[in-house]
Amino acid sequence: MNITDQLSSQQGDKTEKSNRLVAMQCIENPELLSEIAKGFLSKDKKIQSDCIEVFTMVSENHPGLVVPLADKVLSLLPAKDTKTRWEAVHTLSFIADKVPEFIFSVLPELSEIIEKEKSTIVRDYTIDAIANYARAGKDAPANAFKALKSALGIWGEKHAKQVFRGFSNILDHQPHYSKEIGKLAEPYLGSKRKVVAVEAKKIMKRIEKQA
Repeated sequence: MNITDQLSSQQGDKTEKSNRLVAMQCIENPELLSEIAKGFLSKDKKIQSDCIEVFTMVSENHPGLVVPLADKVLSLLPAKDTKTRWEAVHTLSFIADKVPEFIFSVLPELSEIIEKEKSTIVRDYTIDAIANYARAGKDAPANAFKALKSALGIWGEKHAKQVFRGFSNILDHQPHYSKEIGKLAEPYLGSKRKVVAVEAKKIMKRIEKQA
């Protein structure tokens, strides 16, 4: 049976179980991922969604297997189906620090998604992708900082948790950003959203220790 015939939508499975079984096969035989990637171009939107979900499942614990096919994910960023879009950027978030040159090349597209995307979860994973990209070192922290600062300016505390985690990754490589990051995080110390306040406090404590 063709690997794509085993996907959830093709099996009449309304859960992710069949897709997870396909992902397990892809981990055992990575060559199958190329077949899965062909499904990104399918006219069947359910197959598109299943295929990118498989990529997400594989990349979560085996990002290196997906890295060679990172460019294939781009075709799904403008997909009409919200779940397909979020799985696409979720996959990118898992491999971002492994493909810094690639992420740098698509930063304009990712920044546009953050600015214009209506889905909160798609924006979350897009910011996660940029935050994880910052872990790559070299020029990545500086490039990520611009995008993360912009995201904070646009959405405030709505995505501040993801932004602050990205700031922490930046400080791992570029501690000279401490002063500017501190100014950005300080207003959120008293946020009514507990997760935001917690991340802001972590940033501020880290900056104090580095001072």
